[in-house]
Amino acid sequence: MEKISNLQKPLVSIIVNCFNGEKYLENCLNSILSQTYKNWELIFWDNCSTDNSKKIYEKFKDDRFKYHLSSKHTFLYEARDLAINVCRGDFIGFCDVDDYWSEEKLERLIPLFENENVGVVYSNQWIFNENNKKRRIYTKKKLPKGNISSNLFKGPSVTILTAIIRKSSYSKMKIGFDNNYQIIGDLDFFVRFSKNILFDCVQEPLATFRIHKSNFTKKNRKLEIAELEKWLKEKKEIFVKNEIKWIQELILYKRITLLILKEKSLSTIFSIIKFPNNFKKIKLFLAFLLPKSILEKKKEF
Repeated sequence: MEKISNLQKPLVSIIVNCFNGEKYLENCLNSILSQTYKNWELIFWDNCSTDNSKKIYEKFKDDRFKYHLSSKHTFLYEARDLAINVCRGDFIGFCDVDDYWSEEKLERLIPLFENENVGVVYSNQWIFNENNKKRRIYTKKKLPKGNISSNLFKGPSVTILTAIIRKSSYSKMKIGFDNNYQIIGDLDFFVRFSKNILFDCVQEPLATFRIHKSNFTKKNRKLEIAELEKWLKEKKEIFVKNEIKWIQELILYKRITLLILKEKSLSTIFSIIKFPNNFKKIKLFLAFLLPKSILEKKKEF
């Protein structure tokens, strides 16, 4: 494929995976329709919805909208791969039904693919809390670019909502999104991708992630811990020493958050004391002091 500068406007495939997403779907689709970059197709992957999602989709009369009904309901990461199989674009982006893009997202990100060694471009994002209607920036840290493998373990960086992926780079992977996971599939994907591919980014937020009471990860904290443990055990060979240490610390942190939500006992305090001395330890102590009702509303906890 030629460099971006030598092309008019490469086709971008935007995947919207939908399973009973009627509540926020119209907002999501409008954000795609409003893109200032016009050469895109929308792959609407209906994962056997039983609500009004299809009716909402059918309100949009645009030839770039492509409807696909899954032959069976699948977990999210298998749905991602199935949708990628029908994409015609040189680049692929994702916008889940409860999130939305800024109108200049593609216009800002696609030119970064002029470097043929770059396989993923991404940006910062906004976090919108549906409960209190407040918005904050995802991270105030400078986003990393280039070989970011180790950065993925140090703090906030790439999210599936902000990322655009070069399809030819994706096609070279032995496994795309690993459908053995329900929660950590994005992290697993970007870590494996980063071992061989360069990343580039825009520091400004170009998408909005919505926090609401139905967020899958918040409702399945034990499953997330189990998947992290499985990930470390089965794919340990791809990690360097510091990365293994980070994953072990993350698992411990997640376990203590469960303890805090379950019971505020003396044993929970001892678990926090044994946690490594860093900023997360301070967060755990503060969380221990907060009422459970407040903790449940916090996405980052």
